[in-house]
Amino acid sequence: MNSRARFWLNGIAAVLTIAMLSACGFSGDEDQVRATVVADGETRINPVGTRLNFASSTMRAAIAKGLVGLDEEGRVVPALAARWIVTDDGLSYIFRLFDGKWDDGRQITAERVARLLNERLSELRNSRLRDDVTAVDEVVSMTGRVIEIKLNAPHPNFLQLLAQPEMGLFRAGHGAGPMRVLDEENGIKLGQFDLPSQDEQEAAPEDDRWVSLRSEPAAVAIARYRAGSAQIVLNGKYHHLPLVDAADISSGDLRLDPVAGLFGLRFVRANGFWAVPANREILAMAINRPALLTSFPAVSAWQSRLKIVPEALDVEGINTYPDWASMTMQDRIAFARNHVSRWKASEGPVIPLTIALPEAAGARILFRRIRSDLRRVGLDARMVRSNQAADVQLIDEIAPYDSAPWFLKQFTCVKTPVCLNDADARIAEADAATNLQIKARLYAEVEDLLVDHYNFIPIAVPIRWSIARQGQRGFAVNPRGWHPLNPLVGIPIS
Repeated sequence: MNSRARFWLNGIAAVLTIAMLSACGFSGDEDQVRATVVADGETRINPVGTRLNFASSTMRAAIAKGLVGLDEEGRVVPALAARWIVTDDGLSYIFRLFDGKWDDGRQITAERVARLLNERLSELRNSRLRDDVTAVDEVVSMTGRVIEIKLNAPHPNFLQLLAQPEMGLFRAGHGAGPMRVLDEENGIKLGQFDLPSQDEQEAAPEDDRWVSLRSEPAAVAIARYRAGSAQIVLNGKYHHLPLVDAADISSGDLRLDPVAGLFGLRFVRANGFWAVPANREILAMAINRPALLTSFPAVSAWQSRLKIVPEALDVEGINTYPDWASMTMQDRIAFARNHVSRWKASEGPVIPLTIALPEAAGARILFRRIRSDLRRVGLDARMVRSNQAADVQLIDEIAPYDSAPWFLKQFTCVKTPVCLNDADARIAEADAATNLQIKARLYAEVEDLLVDHYNFIPIAVPIRWSIARQGQRGFAVNPRGWHPLNPLVGIPIS
């Protein structure tokens, strides 16, 4: 083991030891659950706004239902809406609401829900959902308990969009459950939403079901679990995996969500050698993905990725692989080395590629593997922090819904200056098309353009892990990477 690796492991062990010594034990039943969310930066939990961190999204989903929600298996389920229908043309969704109340006791009405939903959709035009909320033409109240959402064009994944935590509604600061805040000391404590009346309180025992929610750095969250003061750790990512190894977490407790998303390098600056798509292709060819992923022993099933849109989400015509996909790694290295040699002979030295990554042990492992692969073909790389100027940034994002266009839209000129106006124009044309076959054809053309442009270098499927003991009630791995709080203590969403 080299000195740098030993330094990181010693540091990890020290942080874990300190955190475990400060953690307090907890012994409870299945109706009382302590959950902690891994956070790299801001740990404050605030469910209000449009740019919510994972913990804030988790809290919003717990106290502010939308029309529909997601259960513990990532399935769309009724929330404010009891049922719905979709018109044959896919342009109208009609929802019938449950008879319910906000947490201040006021009645939930279709008129108020329609108004709040219109306001929320407008707010979310400045959020991660901005590319999809623009599909909504208007939301109207039809009767006291029925609302209609009209779309500009069909959106096959519209219910999954409505189920996102940002779509939860507040009325004057009041949500409609399925949980309510009990107190905010030593973490946020959430319990049953429907409190009994005074007469019922006298006749029935108090509901003791609650979940405590925290947001903490990964080392503290893992140590809290090891010490028994947390039953669940959520939102772990690839760069936290060395901490999991150092803490000796049981393989049965480490849960990996089978998510779809993007994990790779997006060019945000392209100068000199890297300004040429054929040279950016060399980066894609040089990375030995299987070897890179095996550097993280905690996840033996981590899958590599060569294309932008995952195979499972391919629609007709959207299935483009790079030209070199069938080449062996040895042949790819030889081709890349010759290409770089010819470039240097005619154009001169190549400045090292700067890669922006989190300041974490796992990110350093990732960087060292990529740098080693680049050096094998005559190139080099330099790591900078995520907030510093760089040539490429790591994208590590989960797709919020099963949508091939979502993947393509991460590489538009809104997202990165290394982009193609032709691809953006086709995306806009596809979004406006009402014919699903025309949409698919246009999106397929976009994928072809982006694959040849190489402004994104796919590496793998994103990693999202949780820690929970076998048999934990209301917890399940799922393709959304989403773990609501209410099922953990048996509180239904509706």
